[in-house]
Amino acid sequence: MAEFRIQERSFGASTVFRVTPETTVALLVNQLTRRDRWVLLLLDGRRTLADLDRLTRRGELDLAYTLAQFLRWGYIEWVDSAEGHSGGPM
Repeated sequence: MAEFRIQERSFGASTVFRVTPETTVALLVNQLTRRDRWVLLLLDGRRTLADLDRLTRRGELDLAYTLAQFLRWGYIEWVDSAEGHSGGPM
């Protein structure tokens, strides 16, 4: 069911993610590429896709692909707009 919910949502410039509480980042950093590790470490539940694009200079499409993989693997989760982003750049 979670897979269906992931697919029905789309990524926008204001989409926000965070690392799931079950994810142990320290263990993952050795398994991920440097590019993907950088993205994972930047996911704080406040940064938007646009913020990540600006910080990593990877482009929204490239980031969306990486984030979709992280979602599929269960490493990250969506942040509800009501609880997350403060609205300003980080």
